[in-house]
Amino acid sequence: SSEHLLIRASTMGKDKKREAKNTTDTLGMSSTERILKRIHELYEKGLNPGSDGSVGLLSIAADPLLGLNIYKPRKKVNVMLIGNHSAGKSSFINWYIGESVQTTGVAIETRGFTFVTSGRKRDTLKGDATFAFYDHINGLSKFKGISENVFTEISTSKDRNFSCVDLVDSPGLVDGEMEYPFDVTESIVFLADHVDLILCFFDPIGQALCKRTMRTIERLNEHHAEKLAYYMSKADQVEKEHDRQRVLIQITQNLAGRIKNSHAFKLPTIYLPRDDLAVPIPNALEEVCDDIDKAIRLTVQKNLTTMRDDCDAIVAEIANARELNGRRRRDNASATAKGWALMVFGWTVLATLFYVAVLEACATKPVTTALRTHALPALATQPVFMDLVEGLLPDGGRRWFGVEHGGAIAMGVLAVTFLIIQFVKSRVWKLSPTMTKKDAKRLAGYETYVKEVKAVREELYKEYFKQIHDNA
Repeated sequence: SSEHLLIRASTMGKDKKREAKNTTDTLGMSSTERILKRIHELYEKGLNPGSDGSVGLLSIAADPLLGLNIYKPRKKVNVMLIGNHSAGKSSFINWYIGESVQTTGVAIETRGFTFVTSGRKRDTLKGDATFAFYDHINGLSKFKGISENVFTEISTSKDRNFSCVDLVDSPGLVDGEMEYPFDVTESIVFLADHVDLILCFFDPIGQALCKRTMRTIERLNEHHAEKLAYYMSKADQVEKEHDRQRVLIQITQNLAGRIKNSHAFKLPTIYLPRDDLAVPIPNALEEVCDDIDKAIRLTVQKNLTTMRDDCDAIVAEIANARELNGRRRRDNASATAKGWALMVFGWTVLATLFYVAVLEACATKPVTTALRTHALPALATQPVFMDLVEGLLPDGGRRWFGVEHGGAIAMGVLAVTFLIIQFVKSRVWKLSPTMTKKDAKRLAGYETYVKEVKAVREELYKEYFKQIHDNA
């Protein structure tokens, strides 16, 4: 609220302590991780997380005065690994983070999804805890039987760019009578909507042509072709060059009709580093890391662009809200003027109706007799009132222009006219809600605050470009 925004100056002492703590928390972070974390904070907690008056972009956009729907960018890149059983997905994850968090082996170990993320302490989450931790994939729980087969492994590793990445290990894909406890292909396709990169591993020893793997890749190519990267894993198990080439050709032929970006298709060979090879085998393992790093860089750029667009949208909506408020105030003023005019007109018609009713009452025989017998003699000394009473008495049939029952007709017309005026007034005199001074002040505070956020975004962009320049 604007009150919170205005008291920021009085809380600078506390803010400095929090800033010192935040600085300590970010000392071990890479520049990229700091940028992603800071963007996430600006959406959730604002410029000074934890301090009084710090409002996140999400809260500002959700204010009823604006009613904008914006979504916070994720502070980590999501990379999913898919492939046939024993393709080396879990082994790659263990190698990438420098810690054995995933079970590996020839047996079908991975029959569910495992999210591998970095954290301050080693931990394992299951089912509902994973869905709570990754709220953006909560829709995955709709797949029958999947809740018991979703896990999260939290590692303290800081190797490579793991702190900026969430790795998703998917079930090993096999053909035949193997039954999964959930629809594995559709669940992978669902998760593809929520990841930034999909690494497809093909095992050269008999499983590379797995129909289920090919069918899954075909489905993924329908909407996510640009996210897919393909690798022949465990290349060190095929020591002879011509045997590796034969496997590569087989995989390529099977993929040819299933992928969309075939002109840019690559299928590098990879394997985990080892020193006991008799013959050197090409290893593009670092290309996998490069693909992940590229996804991180693109995510940083995308998040910074999204933040700029969201800030612009909030500022534009503030301008729209002010314009709408001004228009409503003008419309309300016009409606009020028309309403008062109709109300005065209605009172006039009602007064006329009352006057006609009095005339009609005075025209009845008992009232006429009473007035002539008692009222007029009593008012003999008051000529003004006497003339007034005489004006109410019938004048021998000349009233209402001689129209029979003219008074009743006049009363009916006046009554209908009054009702019509009331109806029109109820339709015309409708006031739209307008901002209070407090609301206008709150919007002004939001506008200033968002401009400050945009300035922080510019600083983040400079930090990002400096990092690129330093790494060049």
